[in-house]
Amino acid sequence: MIRPLMFVAFAALPVSILPISASADTCADAMTTADMRQCAYESFQAADADLNRVYKQARAAAKAADALHGEREDSGAVFHLRQAQRAWIQLRDAECVLAGFPFRGGTMESVLVTSCHADLTRKRTEELQDLAEMLRL
Repeated sequence: MIRPLMFVAFAALPVSILPISASADTCADAMTTADMRQCAYESFQAADADLNRVYKQARAAAKAADALHGEREDSGAVFHLRQAQRAWIQLRDAECVLAGFPFRGGTMESVLVTSCHADLTRKRTEELQDLAEMLRL
């Protein structure tokens, strides 16, 4: 049974952290926690694949910028991109654990955490796309 306060907390969550999936028909009708968890997982997997593709593009742009400016490997754009990405992963993971706290210990916790991972990963992908474009100027 969902306590009334928890239901209100879930209902008030931004739509952006709710599961979105490539199989939109199935996910739009997801009624069980297991279905929601699967949709959130699929959404995160798709977002992560996009992030990895765009990260490679940003890394290539950073490498070209390093070559253009004569930067060393330990202080150039590639180095700082890698440091920033590692720090971002830690931030994302901590933020998403926090997003799950309204349902801590319940079955919806993993849905919120995974949906958060997907949402923040999509946002990071956009940031990396912008960075790659800026470095190519």
